[in-house]
Amino acid sequence: MDAAFNLKDQACIVGVGMTDFARILDRSPASLQVEAFRRAIADAGLERDDIDGFATAFGAPQGMDYDEFAHHAGLDLRWANQSWTHGRWGATCVAQAALALSAGLCNYVAISITRTSARGYGRHLPSGEREGSAEGMRDFTGGHGENNVYGLDTPGAATSLVARSYMTKYGATSEELGTVAVTFRRHAQLNPHATMYGRPMTLDDYMESRWITPPFRLFDYCLVNEGSICLIVTTAARAKDLKQAPVYVSGLQGVATSRDNSNPYARPGLPSKFQTEYDFVAPSHHMVYDMADVKQEDIDGFYTYDSFSTNLWMNLERFGFCKAGEAHAYIQGGRIELGGALPVNTNGGSLSDGHYSGYNQLAEMVQQLRGDCGPRQIAGAEVLQWGTGFGDSAIFTRR
Repeated sequence: MDAAFNLKDQACIVGVGMTDFARILDRSPASLQVEAFRRAIADAGLERDDIDGFATAFGAPQGMDYDEFAHHAGLDLRWANQSWTHGRWGATCVAQAALALSAGLCNYVAISITRTSARGYGRHLPSGEREGSAEGMRDFTGGHGENNVYGLDTPGAATSLVARSYMTKYGATSEELGTVAVTFRRHAQLNPHATMYGRPMTLDDYMESRWITPPFRLFDYCLVNEGSICLIVTTAARAKDLKQAPVYVSGLQGVATSRDNSNPYARPGLPSKFQTEYDFVAPSHHMVYDMADVKQEDIDGFYTYDSFSTNLWMNLERFGFCKAGEAHAYIQGGRIELGGALPVNTNGGSLSDGHYSGYNQLAEMVQQLRGDCGPRQIAGAEVLQWGTGFGDSAIFTRR
């Protein structure tokens, strides 16, 4: 790589902590995030005072701002970073932690994400502080393409236009779209921690569910829920002396943004928001593979931000697992199931495990590479990829 410093395998994830996941826990962000943090440092074999770095992509009121968390957790931080409250910063938070550690700005970084809902803890807040979307009021419109001025005021409504555009252009069917939700629900039945554990779903169940914004049905939408996740990241040198086998951060790449990357839920080439229509061809090289020194065929499992079911189609095509217009057929025949050629979101994803902006998928990747996933374990998992329609990606490995 043409870089002054190669981050490959310089940072490791050494601890994972999670609270219960549920639609309503009715607990404050402070109690949730501190609990997940305590579990993460115990998992790593560390003490509270070892943690001197912190990163998050979700602040108050749904989650916790960095300074509020330091106060409640009793931390004395030397480095902290808080990103925009959004789901597009999973790999970016990991990259920030790796960079801070490599620069010697801190020794151990806690990456935390906490979600509360309007029906849960949010009902105790004044109406102006509850969860809500003001993105559609931006002059640029919202990140999903929503535009409140024209009544397109929810992420789901905006993304349904992306889905309709894709399905019309490429002839994709509702049954093919249902494969995403049904597969992830099947994975959740192997994950006792998942919100939808114990609630199996068939393709018939999916097809009979009510329309929300066609072509999206009820089960094309992610869950709205409460809970917290914490990851502990440190240098490879320090990781060797800790409780858990380290999981290496081997490859990274950041969020893409441009005129044709203005709607991350529509891969480039689909006419949505400001994007123009053209025949999209995935780049032949992605930084994440180059940095990790792996080929795409080395990927044992793919994890992605599935706030809506068509996100998976967009992301598989963006990263070149299949050509433009092929994802709806590519995922059929068990390909993305456990035991298939490319298992996806083995925890159940945002559609069935819980919506934590993908941080639960990052936690699942760590647990998979440790071999801790029991009946949903990917046999011989060594190289796993996180990738989203935003273009950000991370590759975790074991060795």
